[in-house]
Amino acid sequence: MTTRRTMLSALAVAASLLAAPAFAQGFPSKPIKVVVPQPAGSGPDTLARTLADVLAKSIGQSVVVENRPGANGTLAAAYVLSQPADGYTLFLAGVSNMSWNPHLYKSLGHQPARDFTGVAVIANTPFVTVVSPGLGVKTLPELIKMAKAEPQRLSFASAGIGNSTHLASELLKSRTGIQMQHVPISGAGGPNALTSVMAGDTPVMTTVPVGVVPLVKSGKLVPLAVTGERRLPQLPDVPTFKELGIDMEVPGWYSLVARAGAPGDAVARLNAEINKALDTPEMKERLAGQMLVGVKSTPADVLKFTQRESAAWGPIIDRLGIAQ
Repeated sequence: MTTRRTMLSALAVAASLLAAPAFAQGFPSKPIKVVVPQPAGSGPDTLARTLADVLAKSIGQSVVVENRPGANGTLAAAYVLSQPADGYTLFLAGVSNMSWNPHLYKSLGHQPARDFTGVAVIANTPFVTVVSPGLGVKTLPELIKMAKAEPQRLSFASAGIGNSTHLASELLKSRTGIQMQHVPISGAGGPNALTSVMAGDTPVMTTVPVGVVPLVKSGKLVPLAVTGERRLPQLPDVPTFKELGIDMEVPGWYSLVARAGAPGDAVARLNAEINKALDTPEMKERLAGQMLVGVKSTPADVLKFTQRESAAWGPIIDRLGIAQ
């Protein structure tokens, strides 16, 4: 009887193993795809490709980057949500894709916090406020003084309505009580907008530092303040907003997410590998080159960050009346 019971138990275990989905036998068993909502050659794209190369070496499967730019990431998001929820198709999602788009688009078609499952937060970027040299100001207090003395004079550039460069400057206006006219410059992940700032056509911009530092070094832009807890090593003479007594917390994080329902063991494996990748020389070099701060995280942190920024920035977006 004991032998018969043992045989039945063994058969039951074998049957359960055969019935288990493929991922339980060792994820990943095929190539992984990372969908990037920006074009090839952009900052997020180069970040994704470096991470893909590092992950491929670690997990023993190829990691392919696919670019699907457009509509502030909604096209890429829709594609990922059309794929199986198996953990093999990932979305490189920024704060705008996860937290802001539900407020910016009245008919978004999906709810990021519900329809995606977090894999890992990867990195965060600081922001820097810069002005045209022709404006004649060297410090943020001087800019504030000018803006208050001549409320109709100043305009600021952004890379588009609802973009982080737009919302960051709106926050600056709110925190300092100044007025500036918004001029969105489409097609600019930075270059066209920065050209406008350098020329003095739209003399103010708050943007990410990558691409800005060389222009500061050459005297084409004047930096006034940076976000974050500490000064940028590349701009050691530029104070933080915090040093100046201004609360300017602007999120600029990137995360990897999968379609909701992705297997928990696949998500856990990817999270562990990404956290490990952040310590490699390749990723450290890439992050430093893009002036990004690596973030070690859990899958749950993605939802935490998403909900936090949605709660903080949703009212600002609503107040601006920029939803489409």
